Amino acid sequence: MAIRNMEELVQSGLDRAIELIVLAAHNSYRFDARNTLKIISVGKEEMEEIAQFAYSMADMSPLTARDGRHVVELIKEPCALLIFGDSRKSPFNYNCGACGYRTCKELNRAEPTESLLAEGPSCQFKNLNLNIAVSAAATMAWRLGLHNRVFSTLAFGARALEIIEGVDIVTTLSVSAAKKDPYFDRHQFWTDEHWDEIFEKEFPTYTRGFIGAIED
Repeated sequence: MAIRNMEELVQSGLDRAIELIVLAAHNSYRFDARNTLKIISVGKEEMEEIAQFAYSMADMSPLTARDGRHVVELIKEPCALLIFGDSRKSPFNYNCGACGYRTCKELNRAEPTESLLAEGPSCQFKNLNLNIAVSAAATMAWRLGLHNRVFSTLAFGARALEIIEGVDIVTTLSVSAAKKDPYFDRHQFWTDEHWDEIFEKEFPTYTRGFIGAIED
């Protein structure tokens, strides 16, 4: 019998786990069975590209730059990134008004507005569907014993670099088979002084605990 070492088994298990995670997302609830969601998996090469883009956003979004630095550490161990995206327009004809327009036709004709994360305005049900799918994926990753975290910041890079194409709204799920959970150490990249300065600028009305920082 061939002997396989732990590193090989972990990587093989991670690859199979990604397929099961995407399957869970694919089978999550859909509005009216009109599924236009796209899901792709990328490896360390694409993650490094996204990390460089995120770090380049330091002047505009310090939190995005912090997450870019985090990815550089993340890719040192087995990991992957799932990217979820969808179009902003509505095929439903529900005319619910949640998007701010009276009808779906008005939404679909509206001039798009570009932002870091998305192109809007977007259908409320498309946004719900996207979040249902990534939540199902994160749940499956947890059940499979993988460390995981949903990142909107990494989605900036994935969309800007056109790693995922033909989508207007996007988010990502990072999964890791590292020896310890890597998603609670992101604040190591800031000194206390830098953290205080950036947090006051980014979130003047919130306490540090709003984004998970640990206070003394």
